[in-house]
Amino acid sequence: MEETKLMEKYDRLNRKMRRCFAGYFADTPLTSIQGLTLHYIIVESQYRDVFPKDLEDFLEIKGSSVNSLINNLEKNGYLRRENISNDGRYKKLVLTDKACAIREDIVSRVTAYMKNMFAGIPEEDLAVFERVITKMTGNTGQ
Repeated sequence: MEETKLMEKYDRLNRKMRRCFAGYFADTPLTSIQGLTLHYIIVESQYRDVFPKDLEDFLEIKGSSVNSLINNLEKNGYLRRENISNDGRYKKLVLTDKACAIREDIVSRVTAYMKNMFAGIPEEDLAVFERVITKMTGNTGQ
């Protein structure tokens, strides 16, 4: 298949996936990026402290955008920044009681989205898909 057509299909899929994911949070006060961010913190904080830099890497966005995202989540009562004892320059991200109260809802929404996206796709096709996206990611030089 021609590369241009494949890229058009990929771009279309990317837009559809973003709209679809946004729909999973449409009936909540959270935006989809806020939901994804809280989901990341919910999952990762079970194993380690999570910092703004982790969100930069995960979301692949600039520090200023992450700071704005964190500020909004803080303002709306979902997150707080806490100093870590050994270095005052670093602030870990901590879920508030408000976020913990909706933890299961956030996890179930993200899980439902992922199950929906991969529904009906055989394991062997998913393995090929993983190899392709890994190679494409490597081709971006990052």
